[in-house]
Amino acid sequence: MIRPAKHSDVPRLIELGTLLHSTTSYSAMNFCPDKSARFLHDLINGQGVVFVAEVRGDVVGGMAGAVTDQWFSDDLIAYDYSLFVEPSKRNGVIAVRLIQTFKEWAKIKGAKQIYMGIGTGVSVEGTTRLYESQGLRNIGPLLMMEI
Repeated sequence: MIRPAKHSDVPRLIELGTLLHSTTSYSAMNFCPDKSARFLHDLINGQGVVFVAEVRGDVVGGMAGAVTDQWFSDDLIAYDYSLFVEPSKRNGVIAVRLIQTFKEWAKIKGAKQIYMGIGTGVSVEGTTRLYESQGLRNIGPLLMMEI
């Protein structure tokens, strides 16, 4: 089941975020659970959106995003902050349902476009195929370097 996150979900989302952080290109950066929790609470309070995926009452994944105006236009765009499903629950329909729910939310909010990226460095090809299967098109790479 996919549903909007509640404030009581934040501790579990931080657990999932800690796991995500430790396995990605972001692991070289410090992870601040308190800051991350405040950010999720802000999104839940209306500065964006957080959806969670539940299996038998347990939160096993989530997606966070927001809508803003494009810097050069008054048109709105939706974008993701993060999409994560715990490893034991992948290769099913959970990520697809999270993305579909986010797309519906973005339409309701009036977004003209959705942007989703893959900044983790994990399963880039597979995640790209997943996003493309949901109607997104690859418009270019995301590059990063350590300094």
